[in-house]
Amino acid sequence: MDIIKTLDEFYIEAEKSMRSFNDFANKYDLQGKTRADHICYKCESKESFDFIRTLLESTSEYIYQSIISGRRIAYIKLKRGINTALGEINFLELSDQKPDNSQKNGFDHVEVFPTSLTYHAMIAILEWSESVIKVERPHHTTHDIKLDDGFIFRCTHGPLIEKIKTEML
Repeated sequence: MDIIKTLDEFYIEAEKSMRSFNDFANKYDLQGKTRADHICYKCESKESFDFIRTLLESTSEYIYQSIISGRRIAYIKLKRGINTALGEINFLELSDQKPDNSQKNGFDHVEVFPTSLTYHAMIAILEWSESVIKVERPHHTTHDIKLDDGFIFRCTHGPLIEKIKTEML
């Protein structure tokens, strides 16, 4: 995918990414049981990271940036949300290129957390008929399901903003 050049392109591409996500959420009847926390856009270069961050700065509520696993991660509260089957997404995780240069520009995943069931129950529902991959990272462990179009449905224990609040204290 080429770099997004306008705010309209950003939202059009985000909505395209939501098609398989919404189909998956509907297939497992996850509405009211889980919540979409944030969408992630991965960048293939410092230049694309800087461009997307600058593009969104004037239309965001705030931006928090940190170094995680050797690269910049910006957490951006969007003024205009992205509609999904699991609620409106108001946050973007903007990820700079990994040190191994393995990323391409594009929307990668949505992180989802349980609201009316336990984390383990959510994983059990999905494991019944999906290939769920446990991914252990230095900052948190997730369970990922790669959808047909390559987009990732990522299960997490709670909102990323809660991890950020803890980090800031």
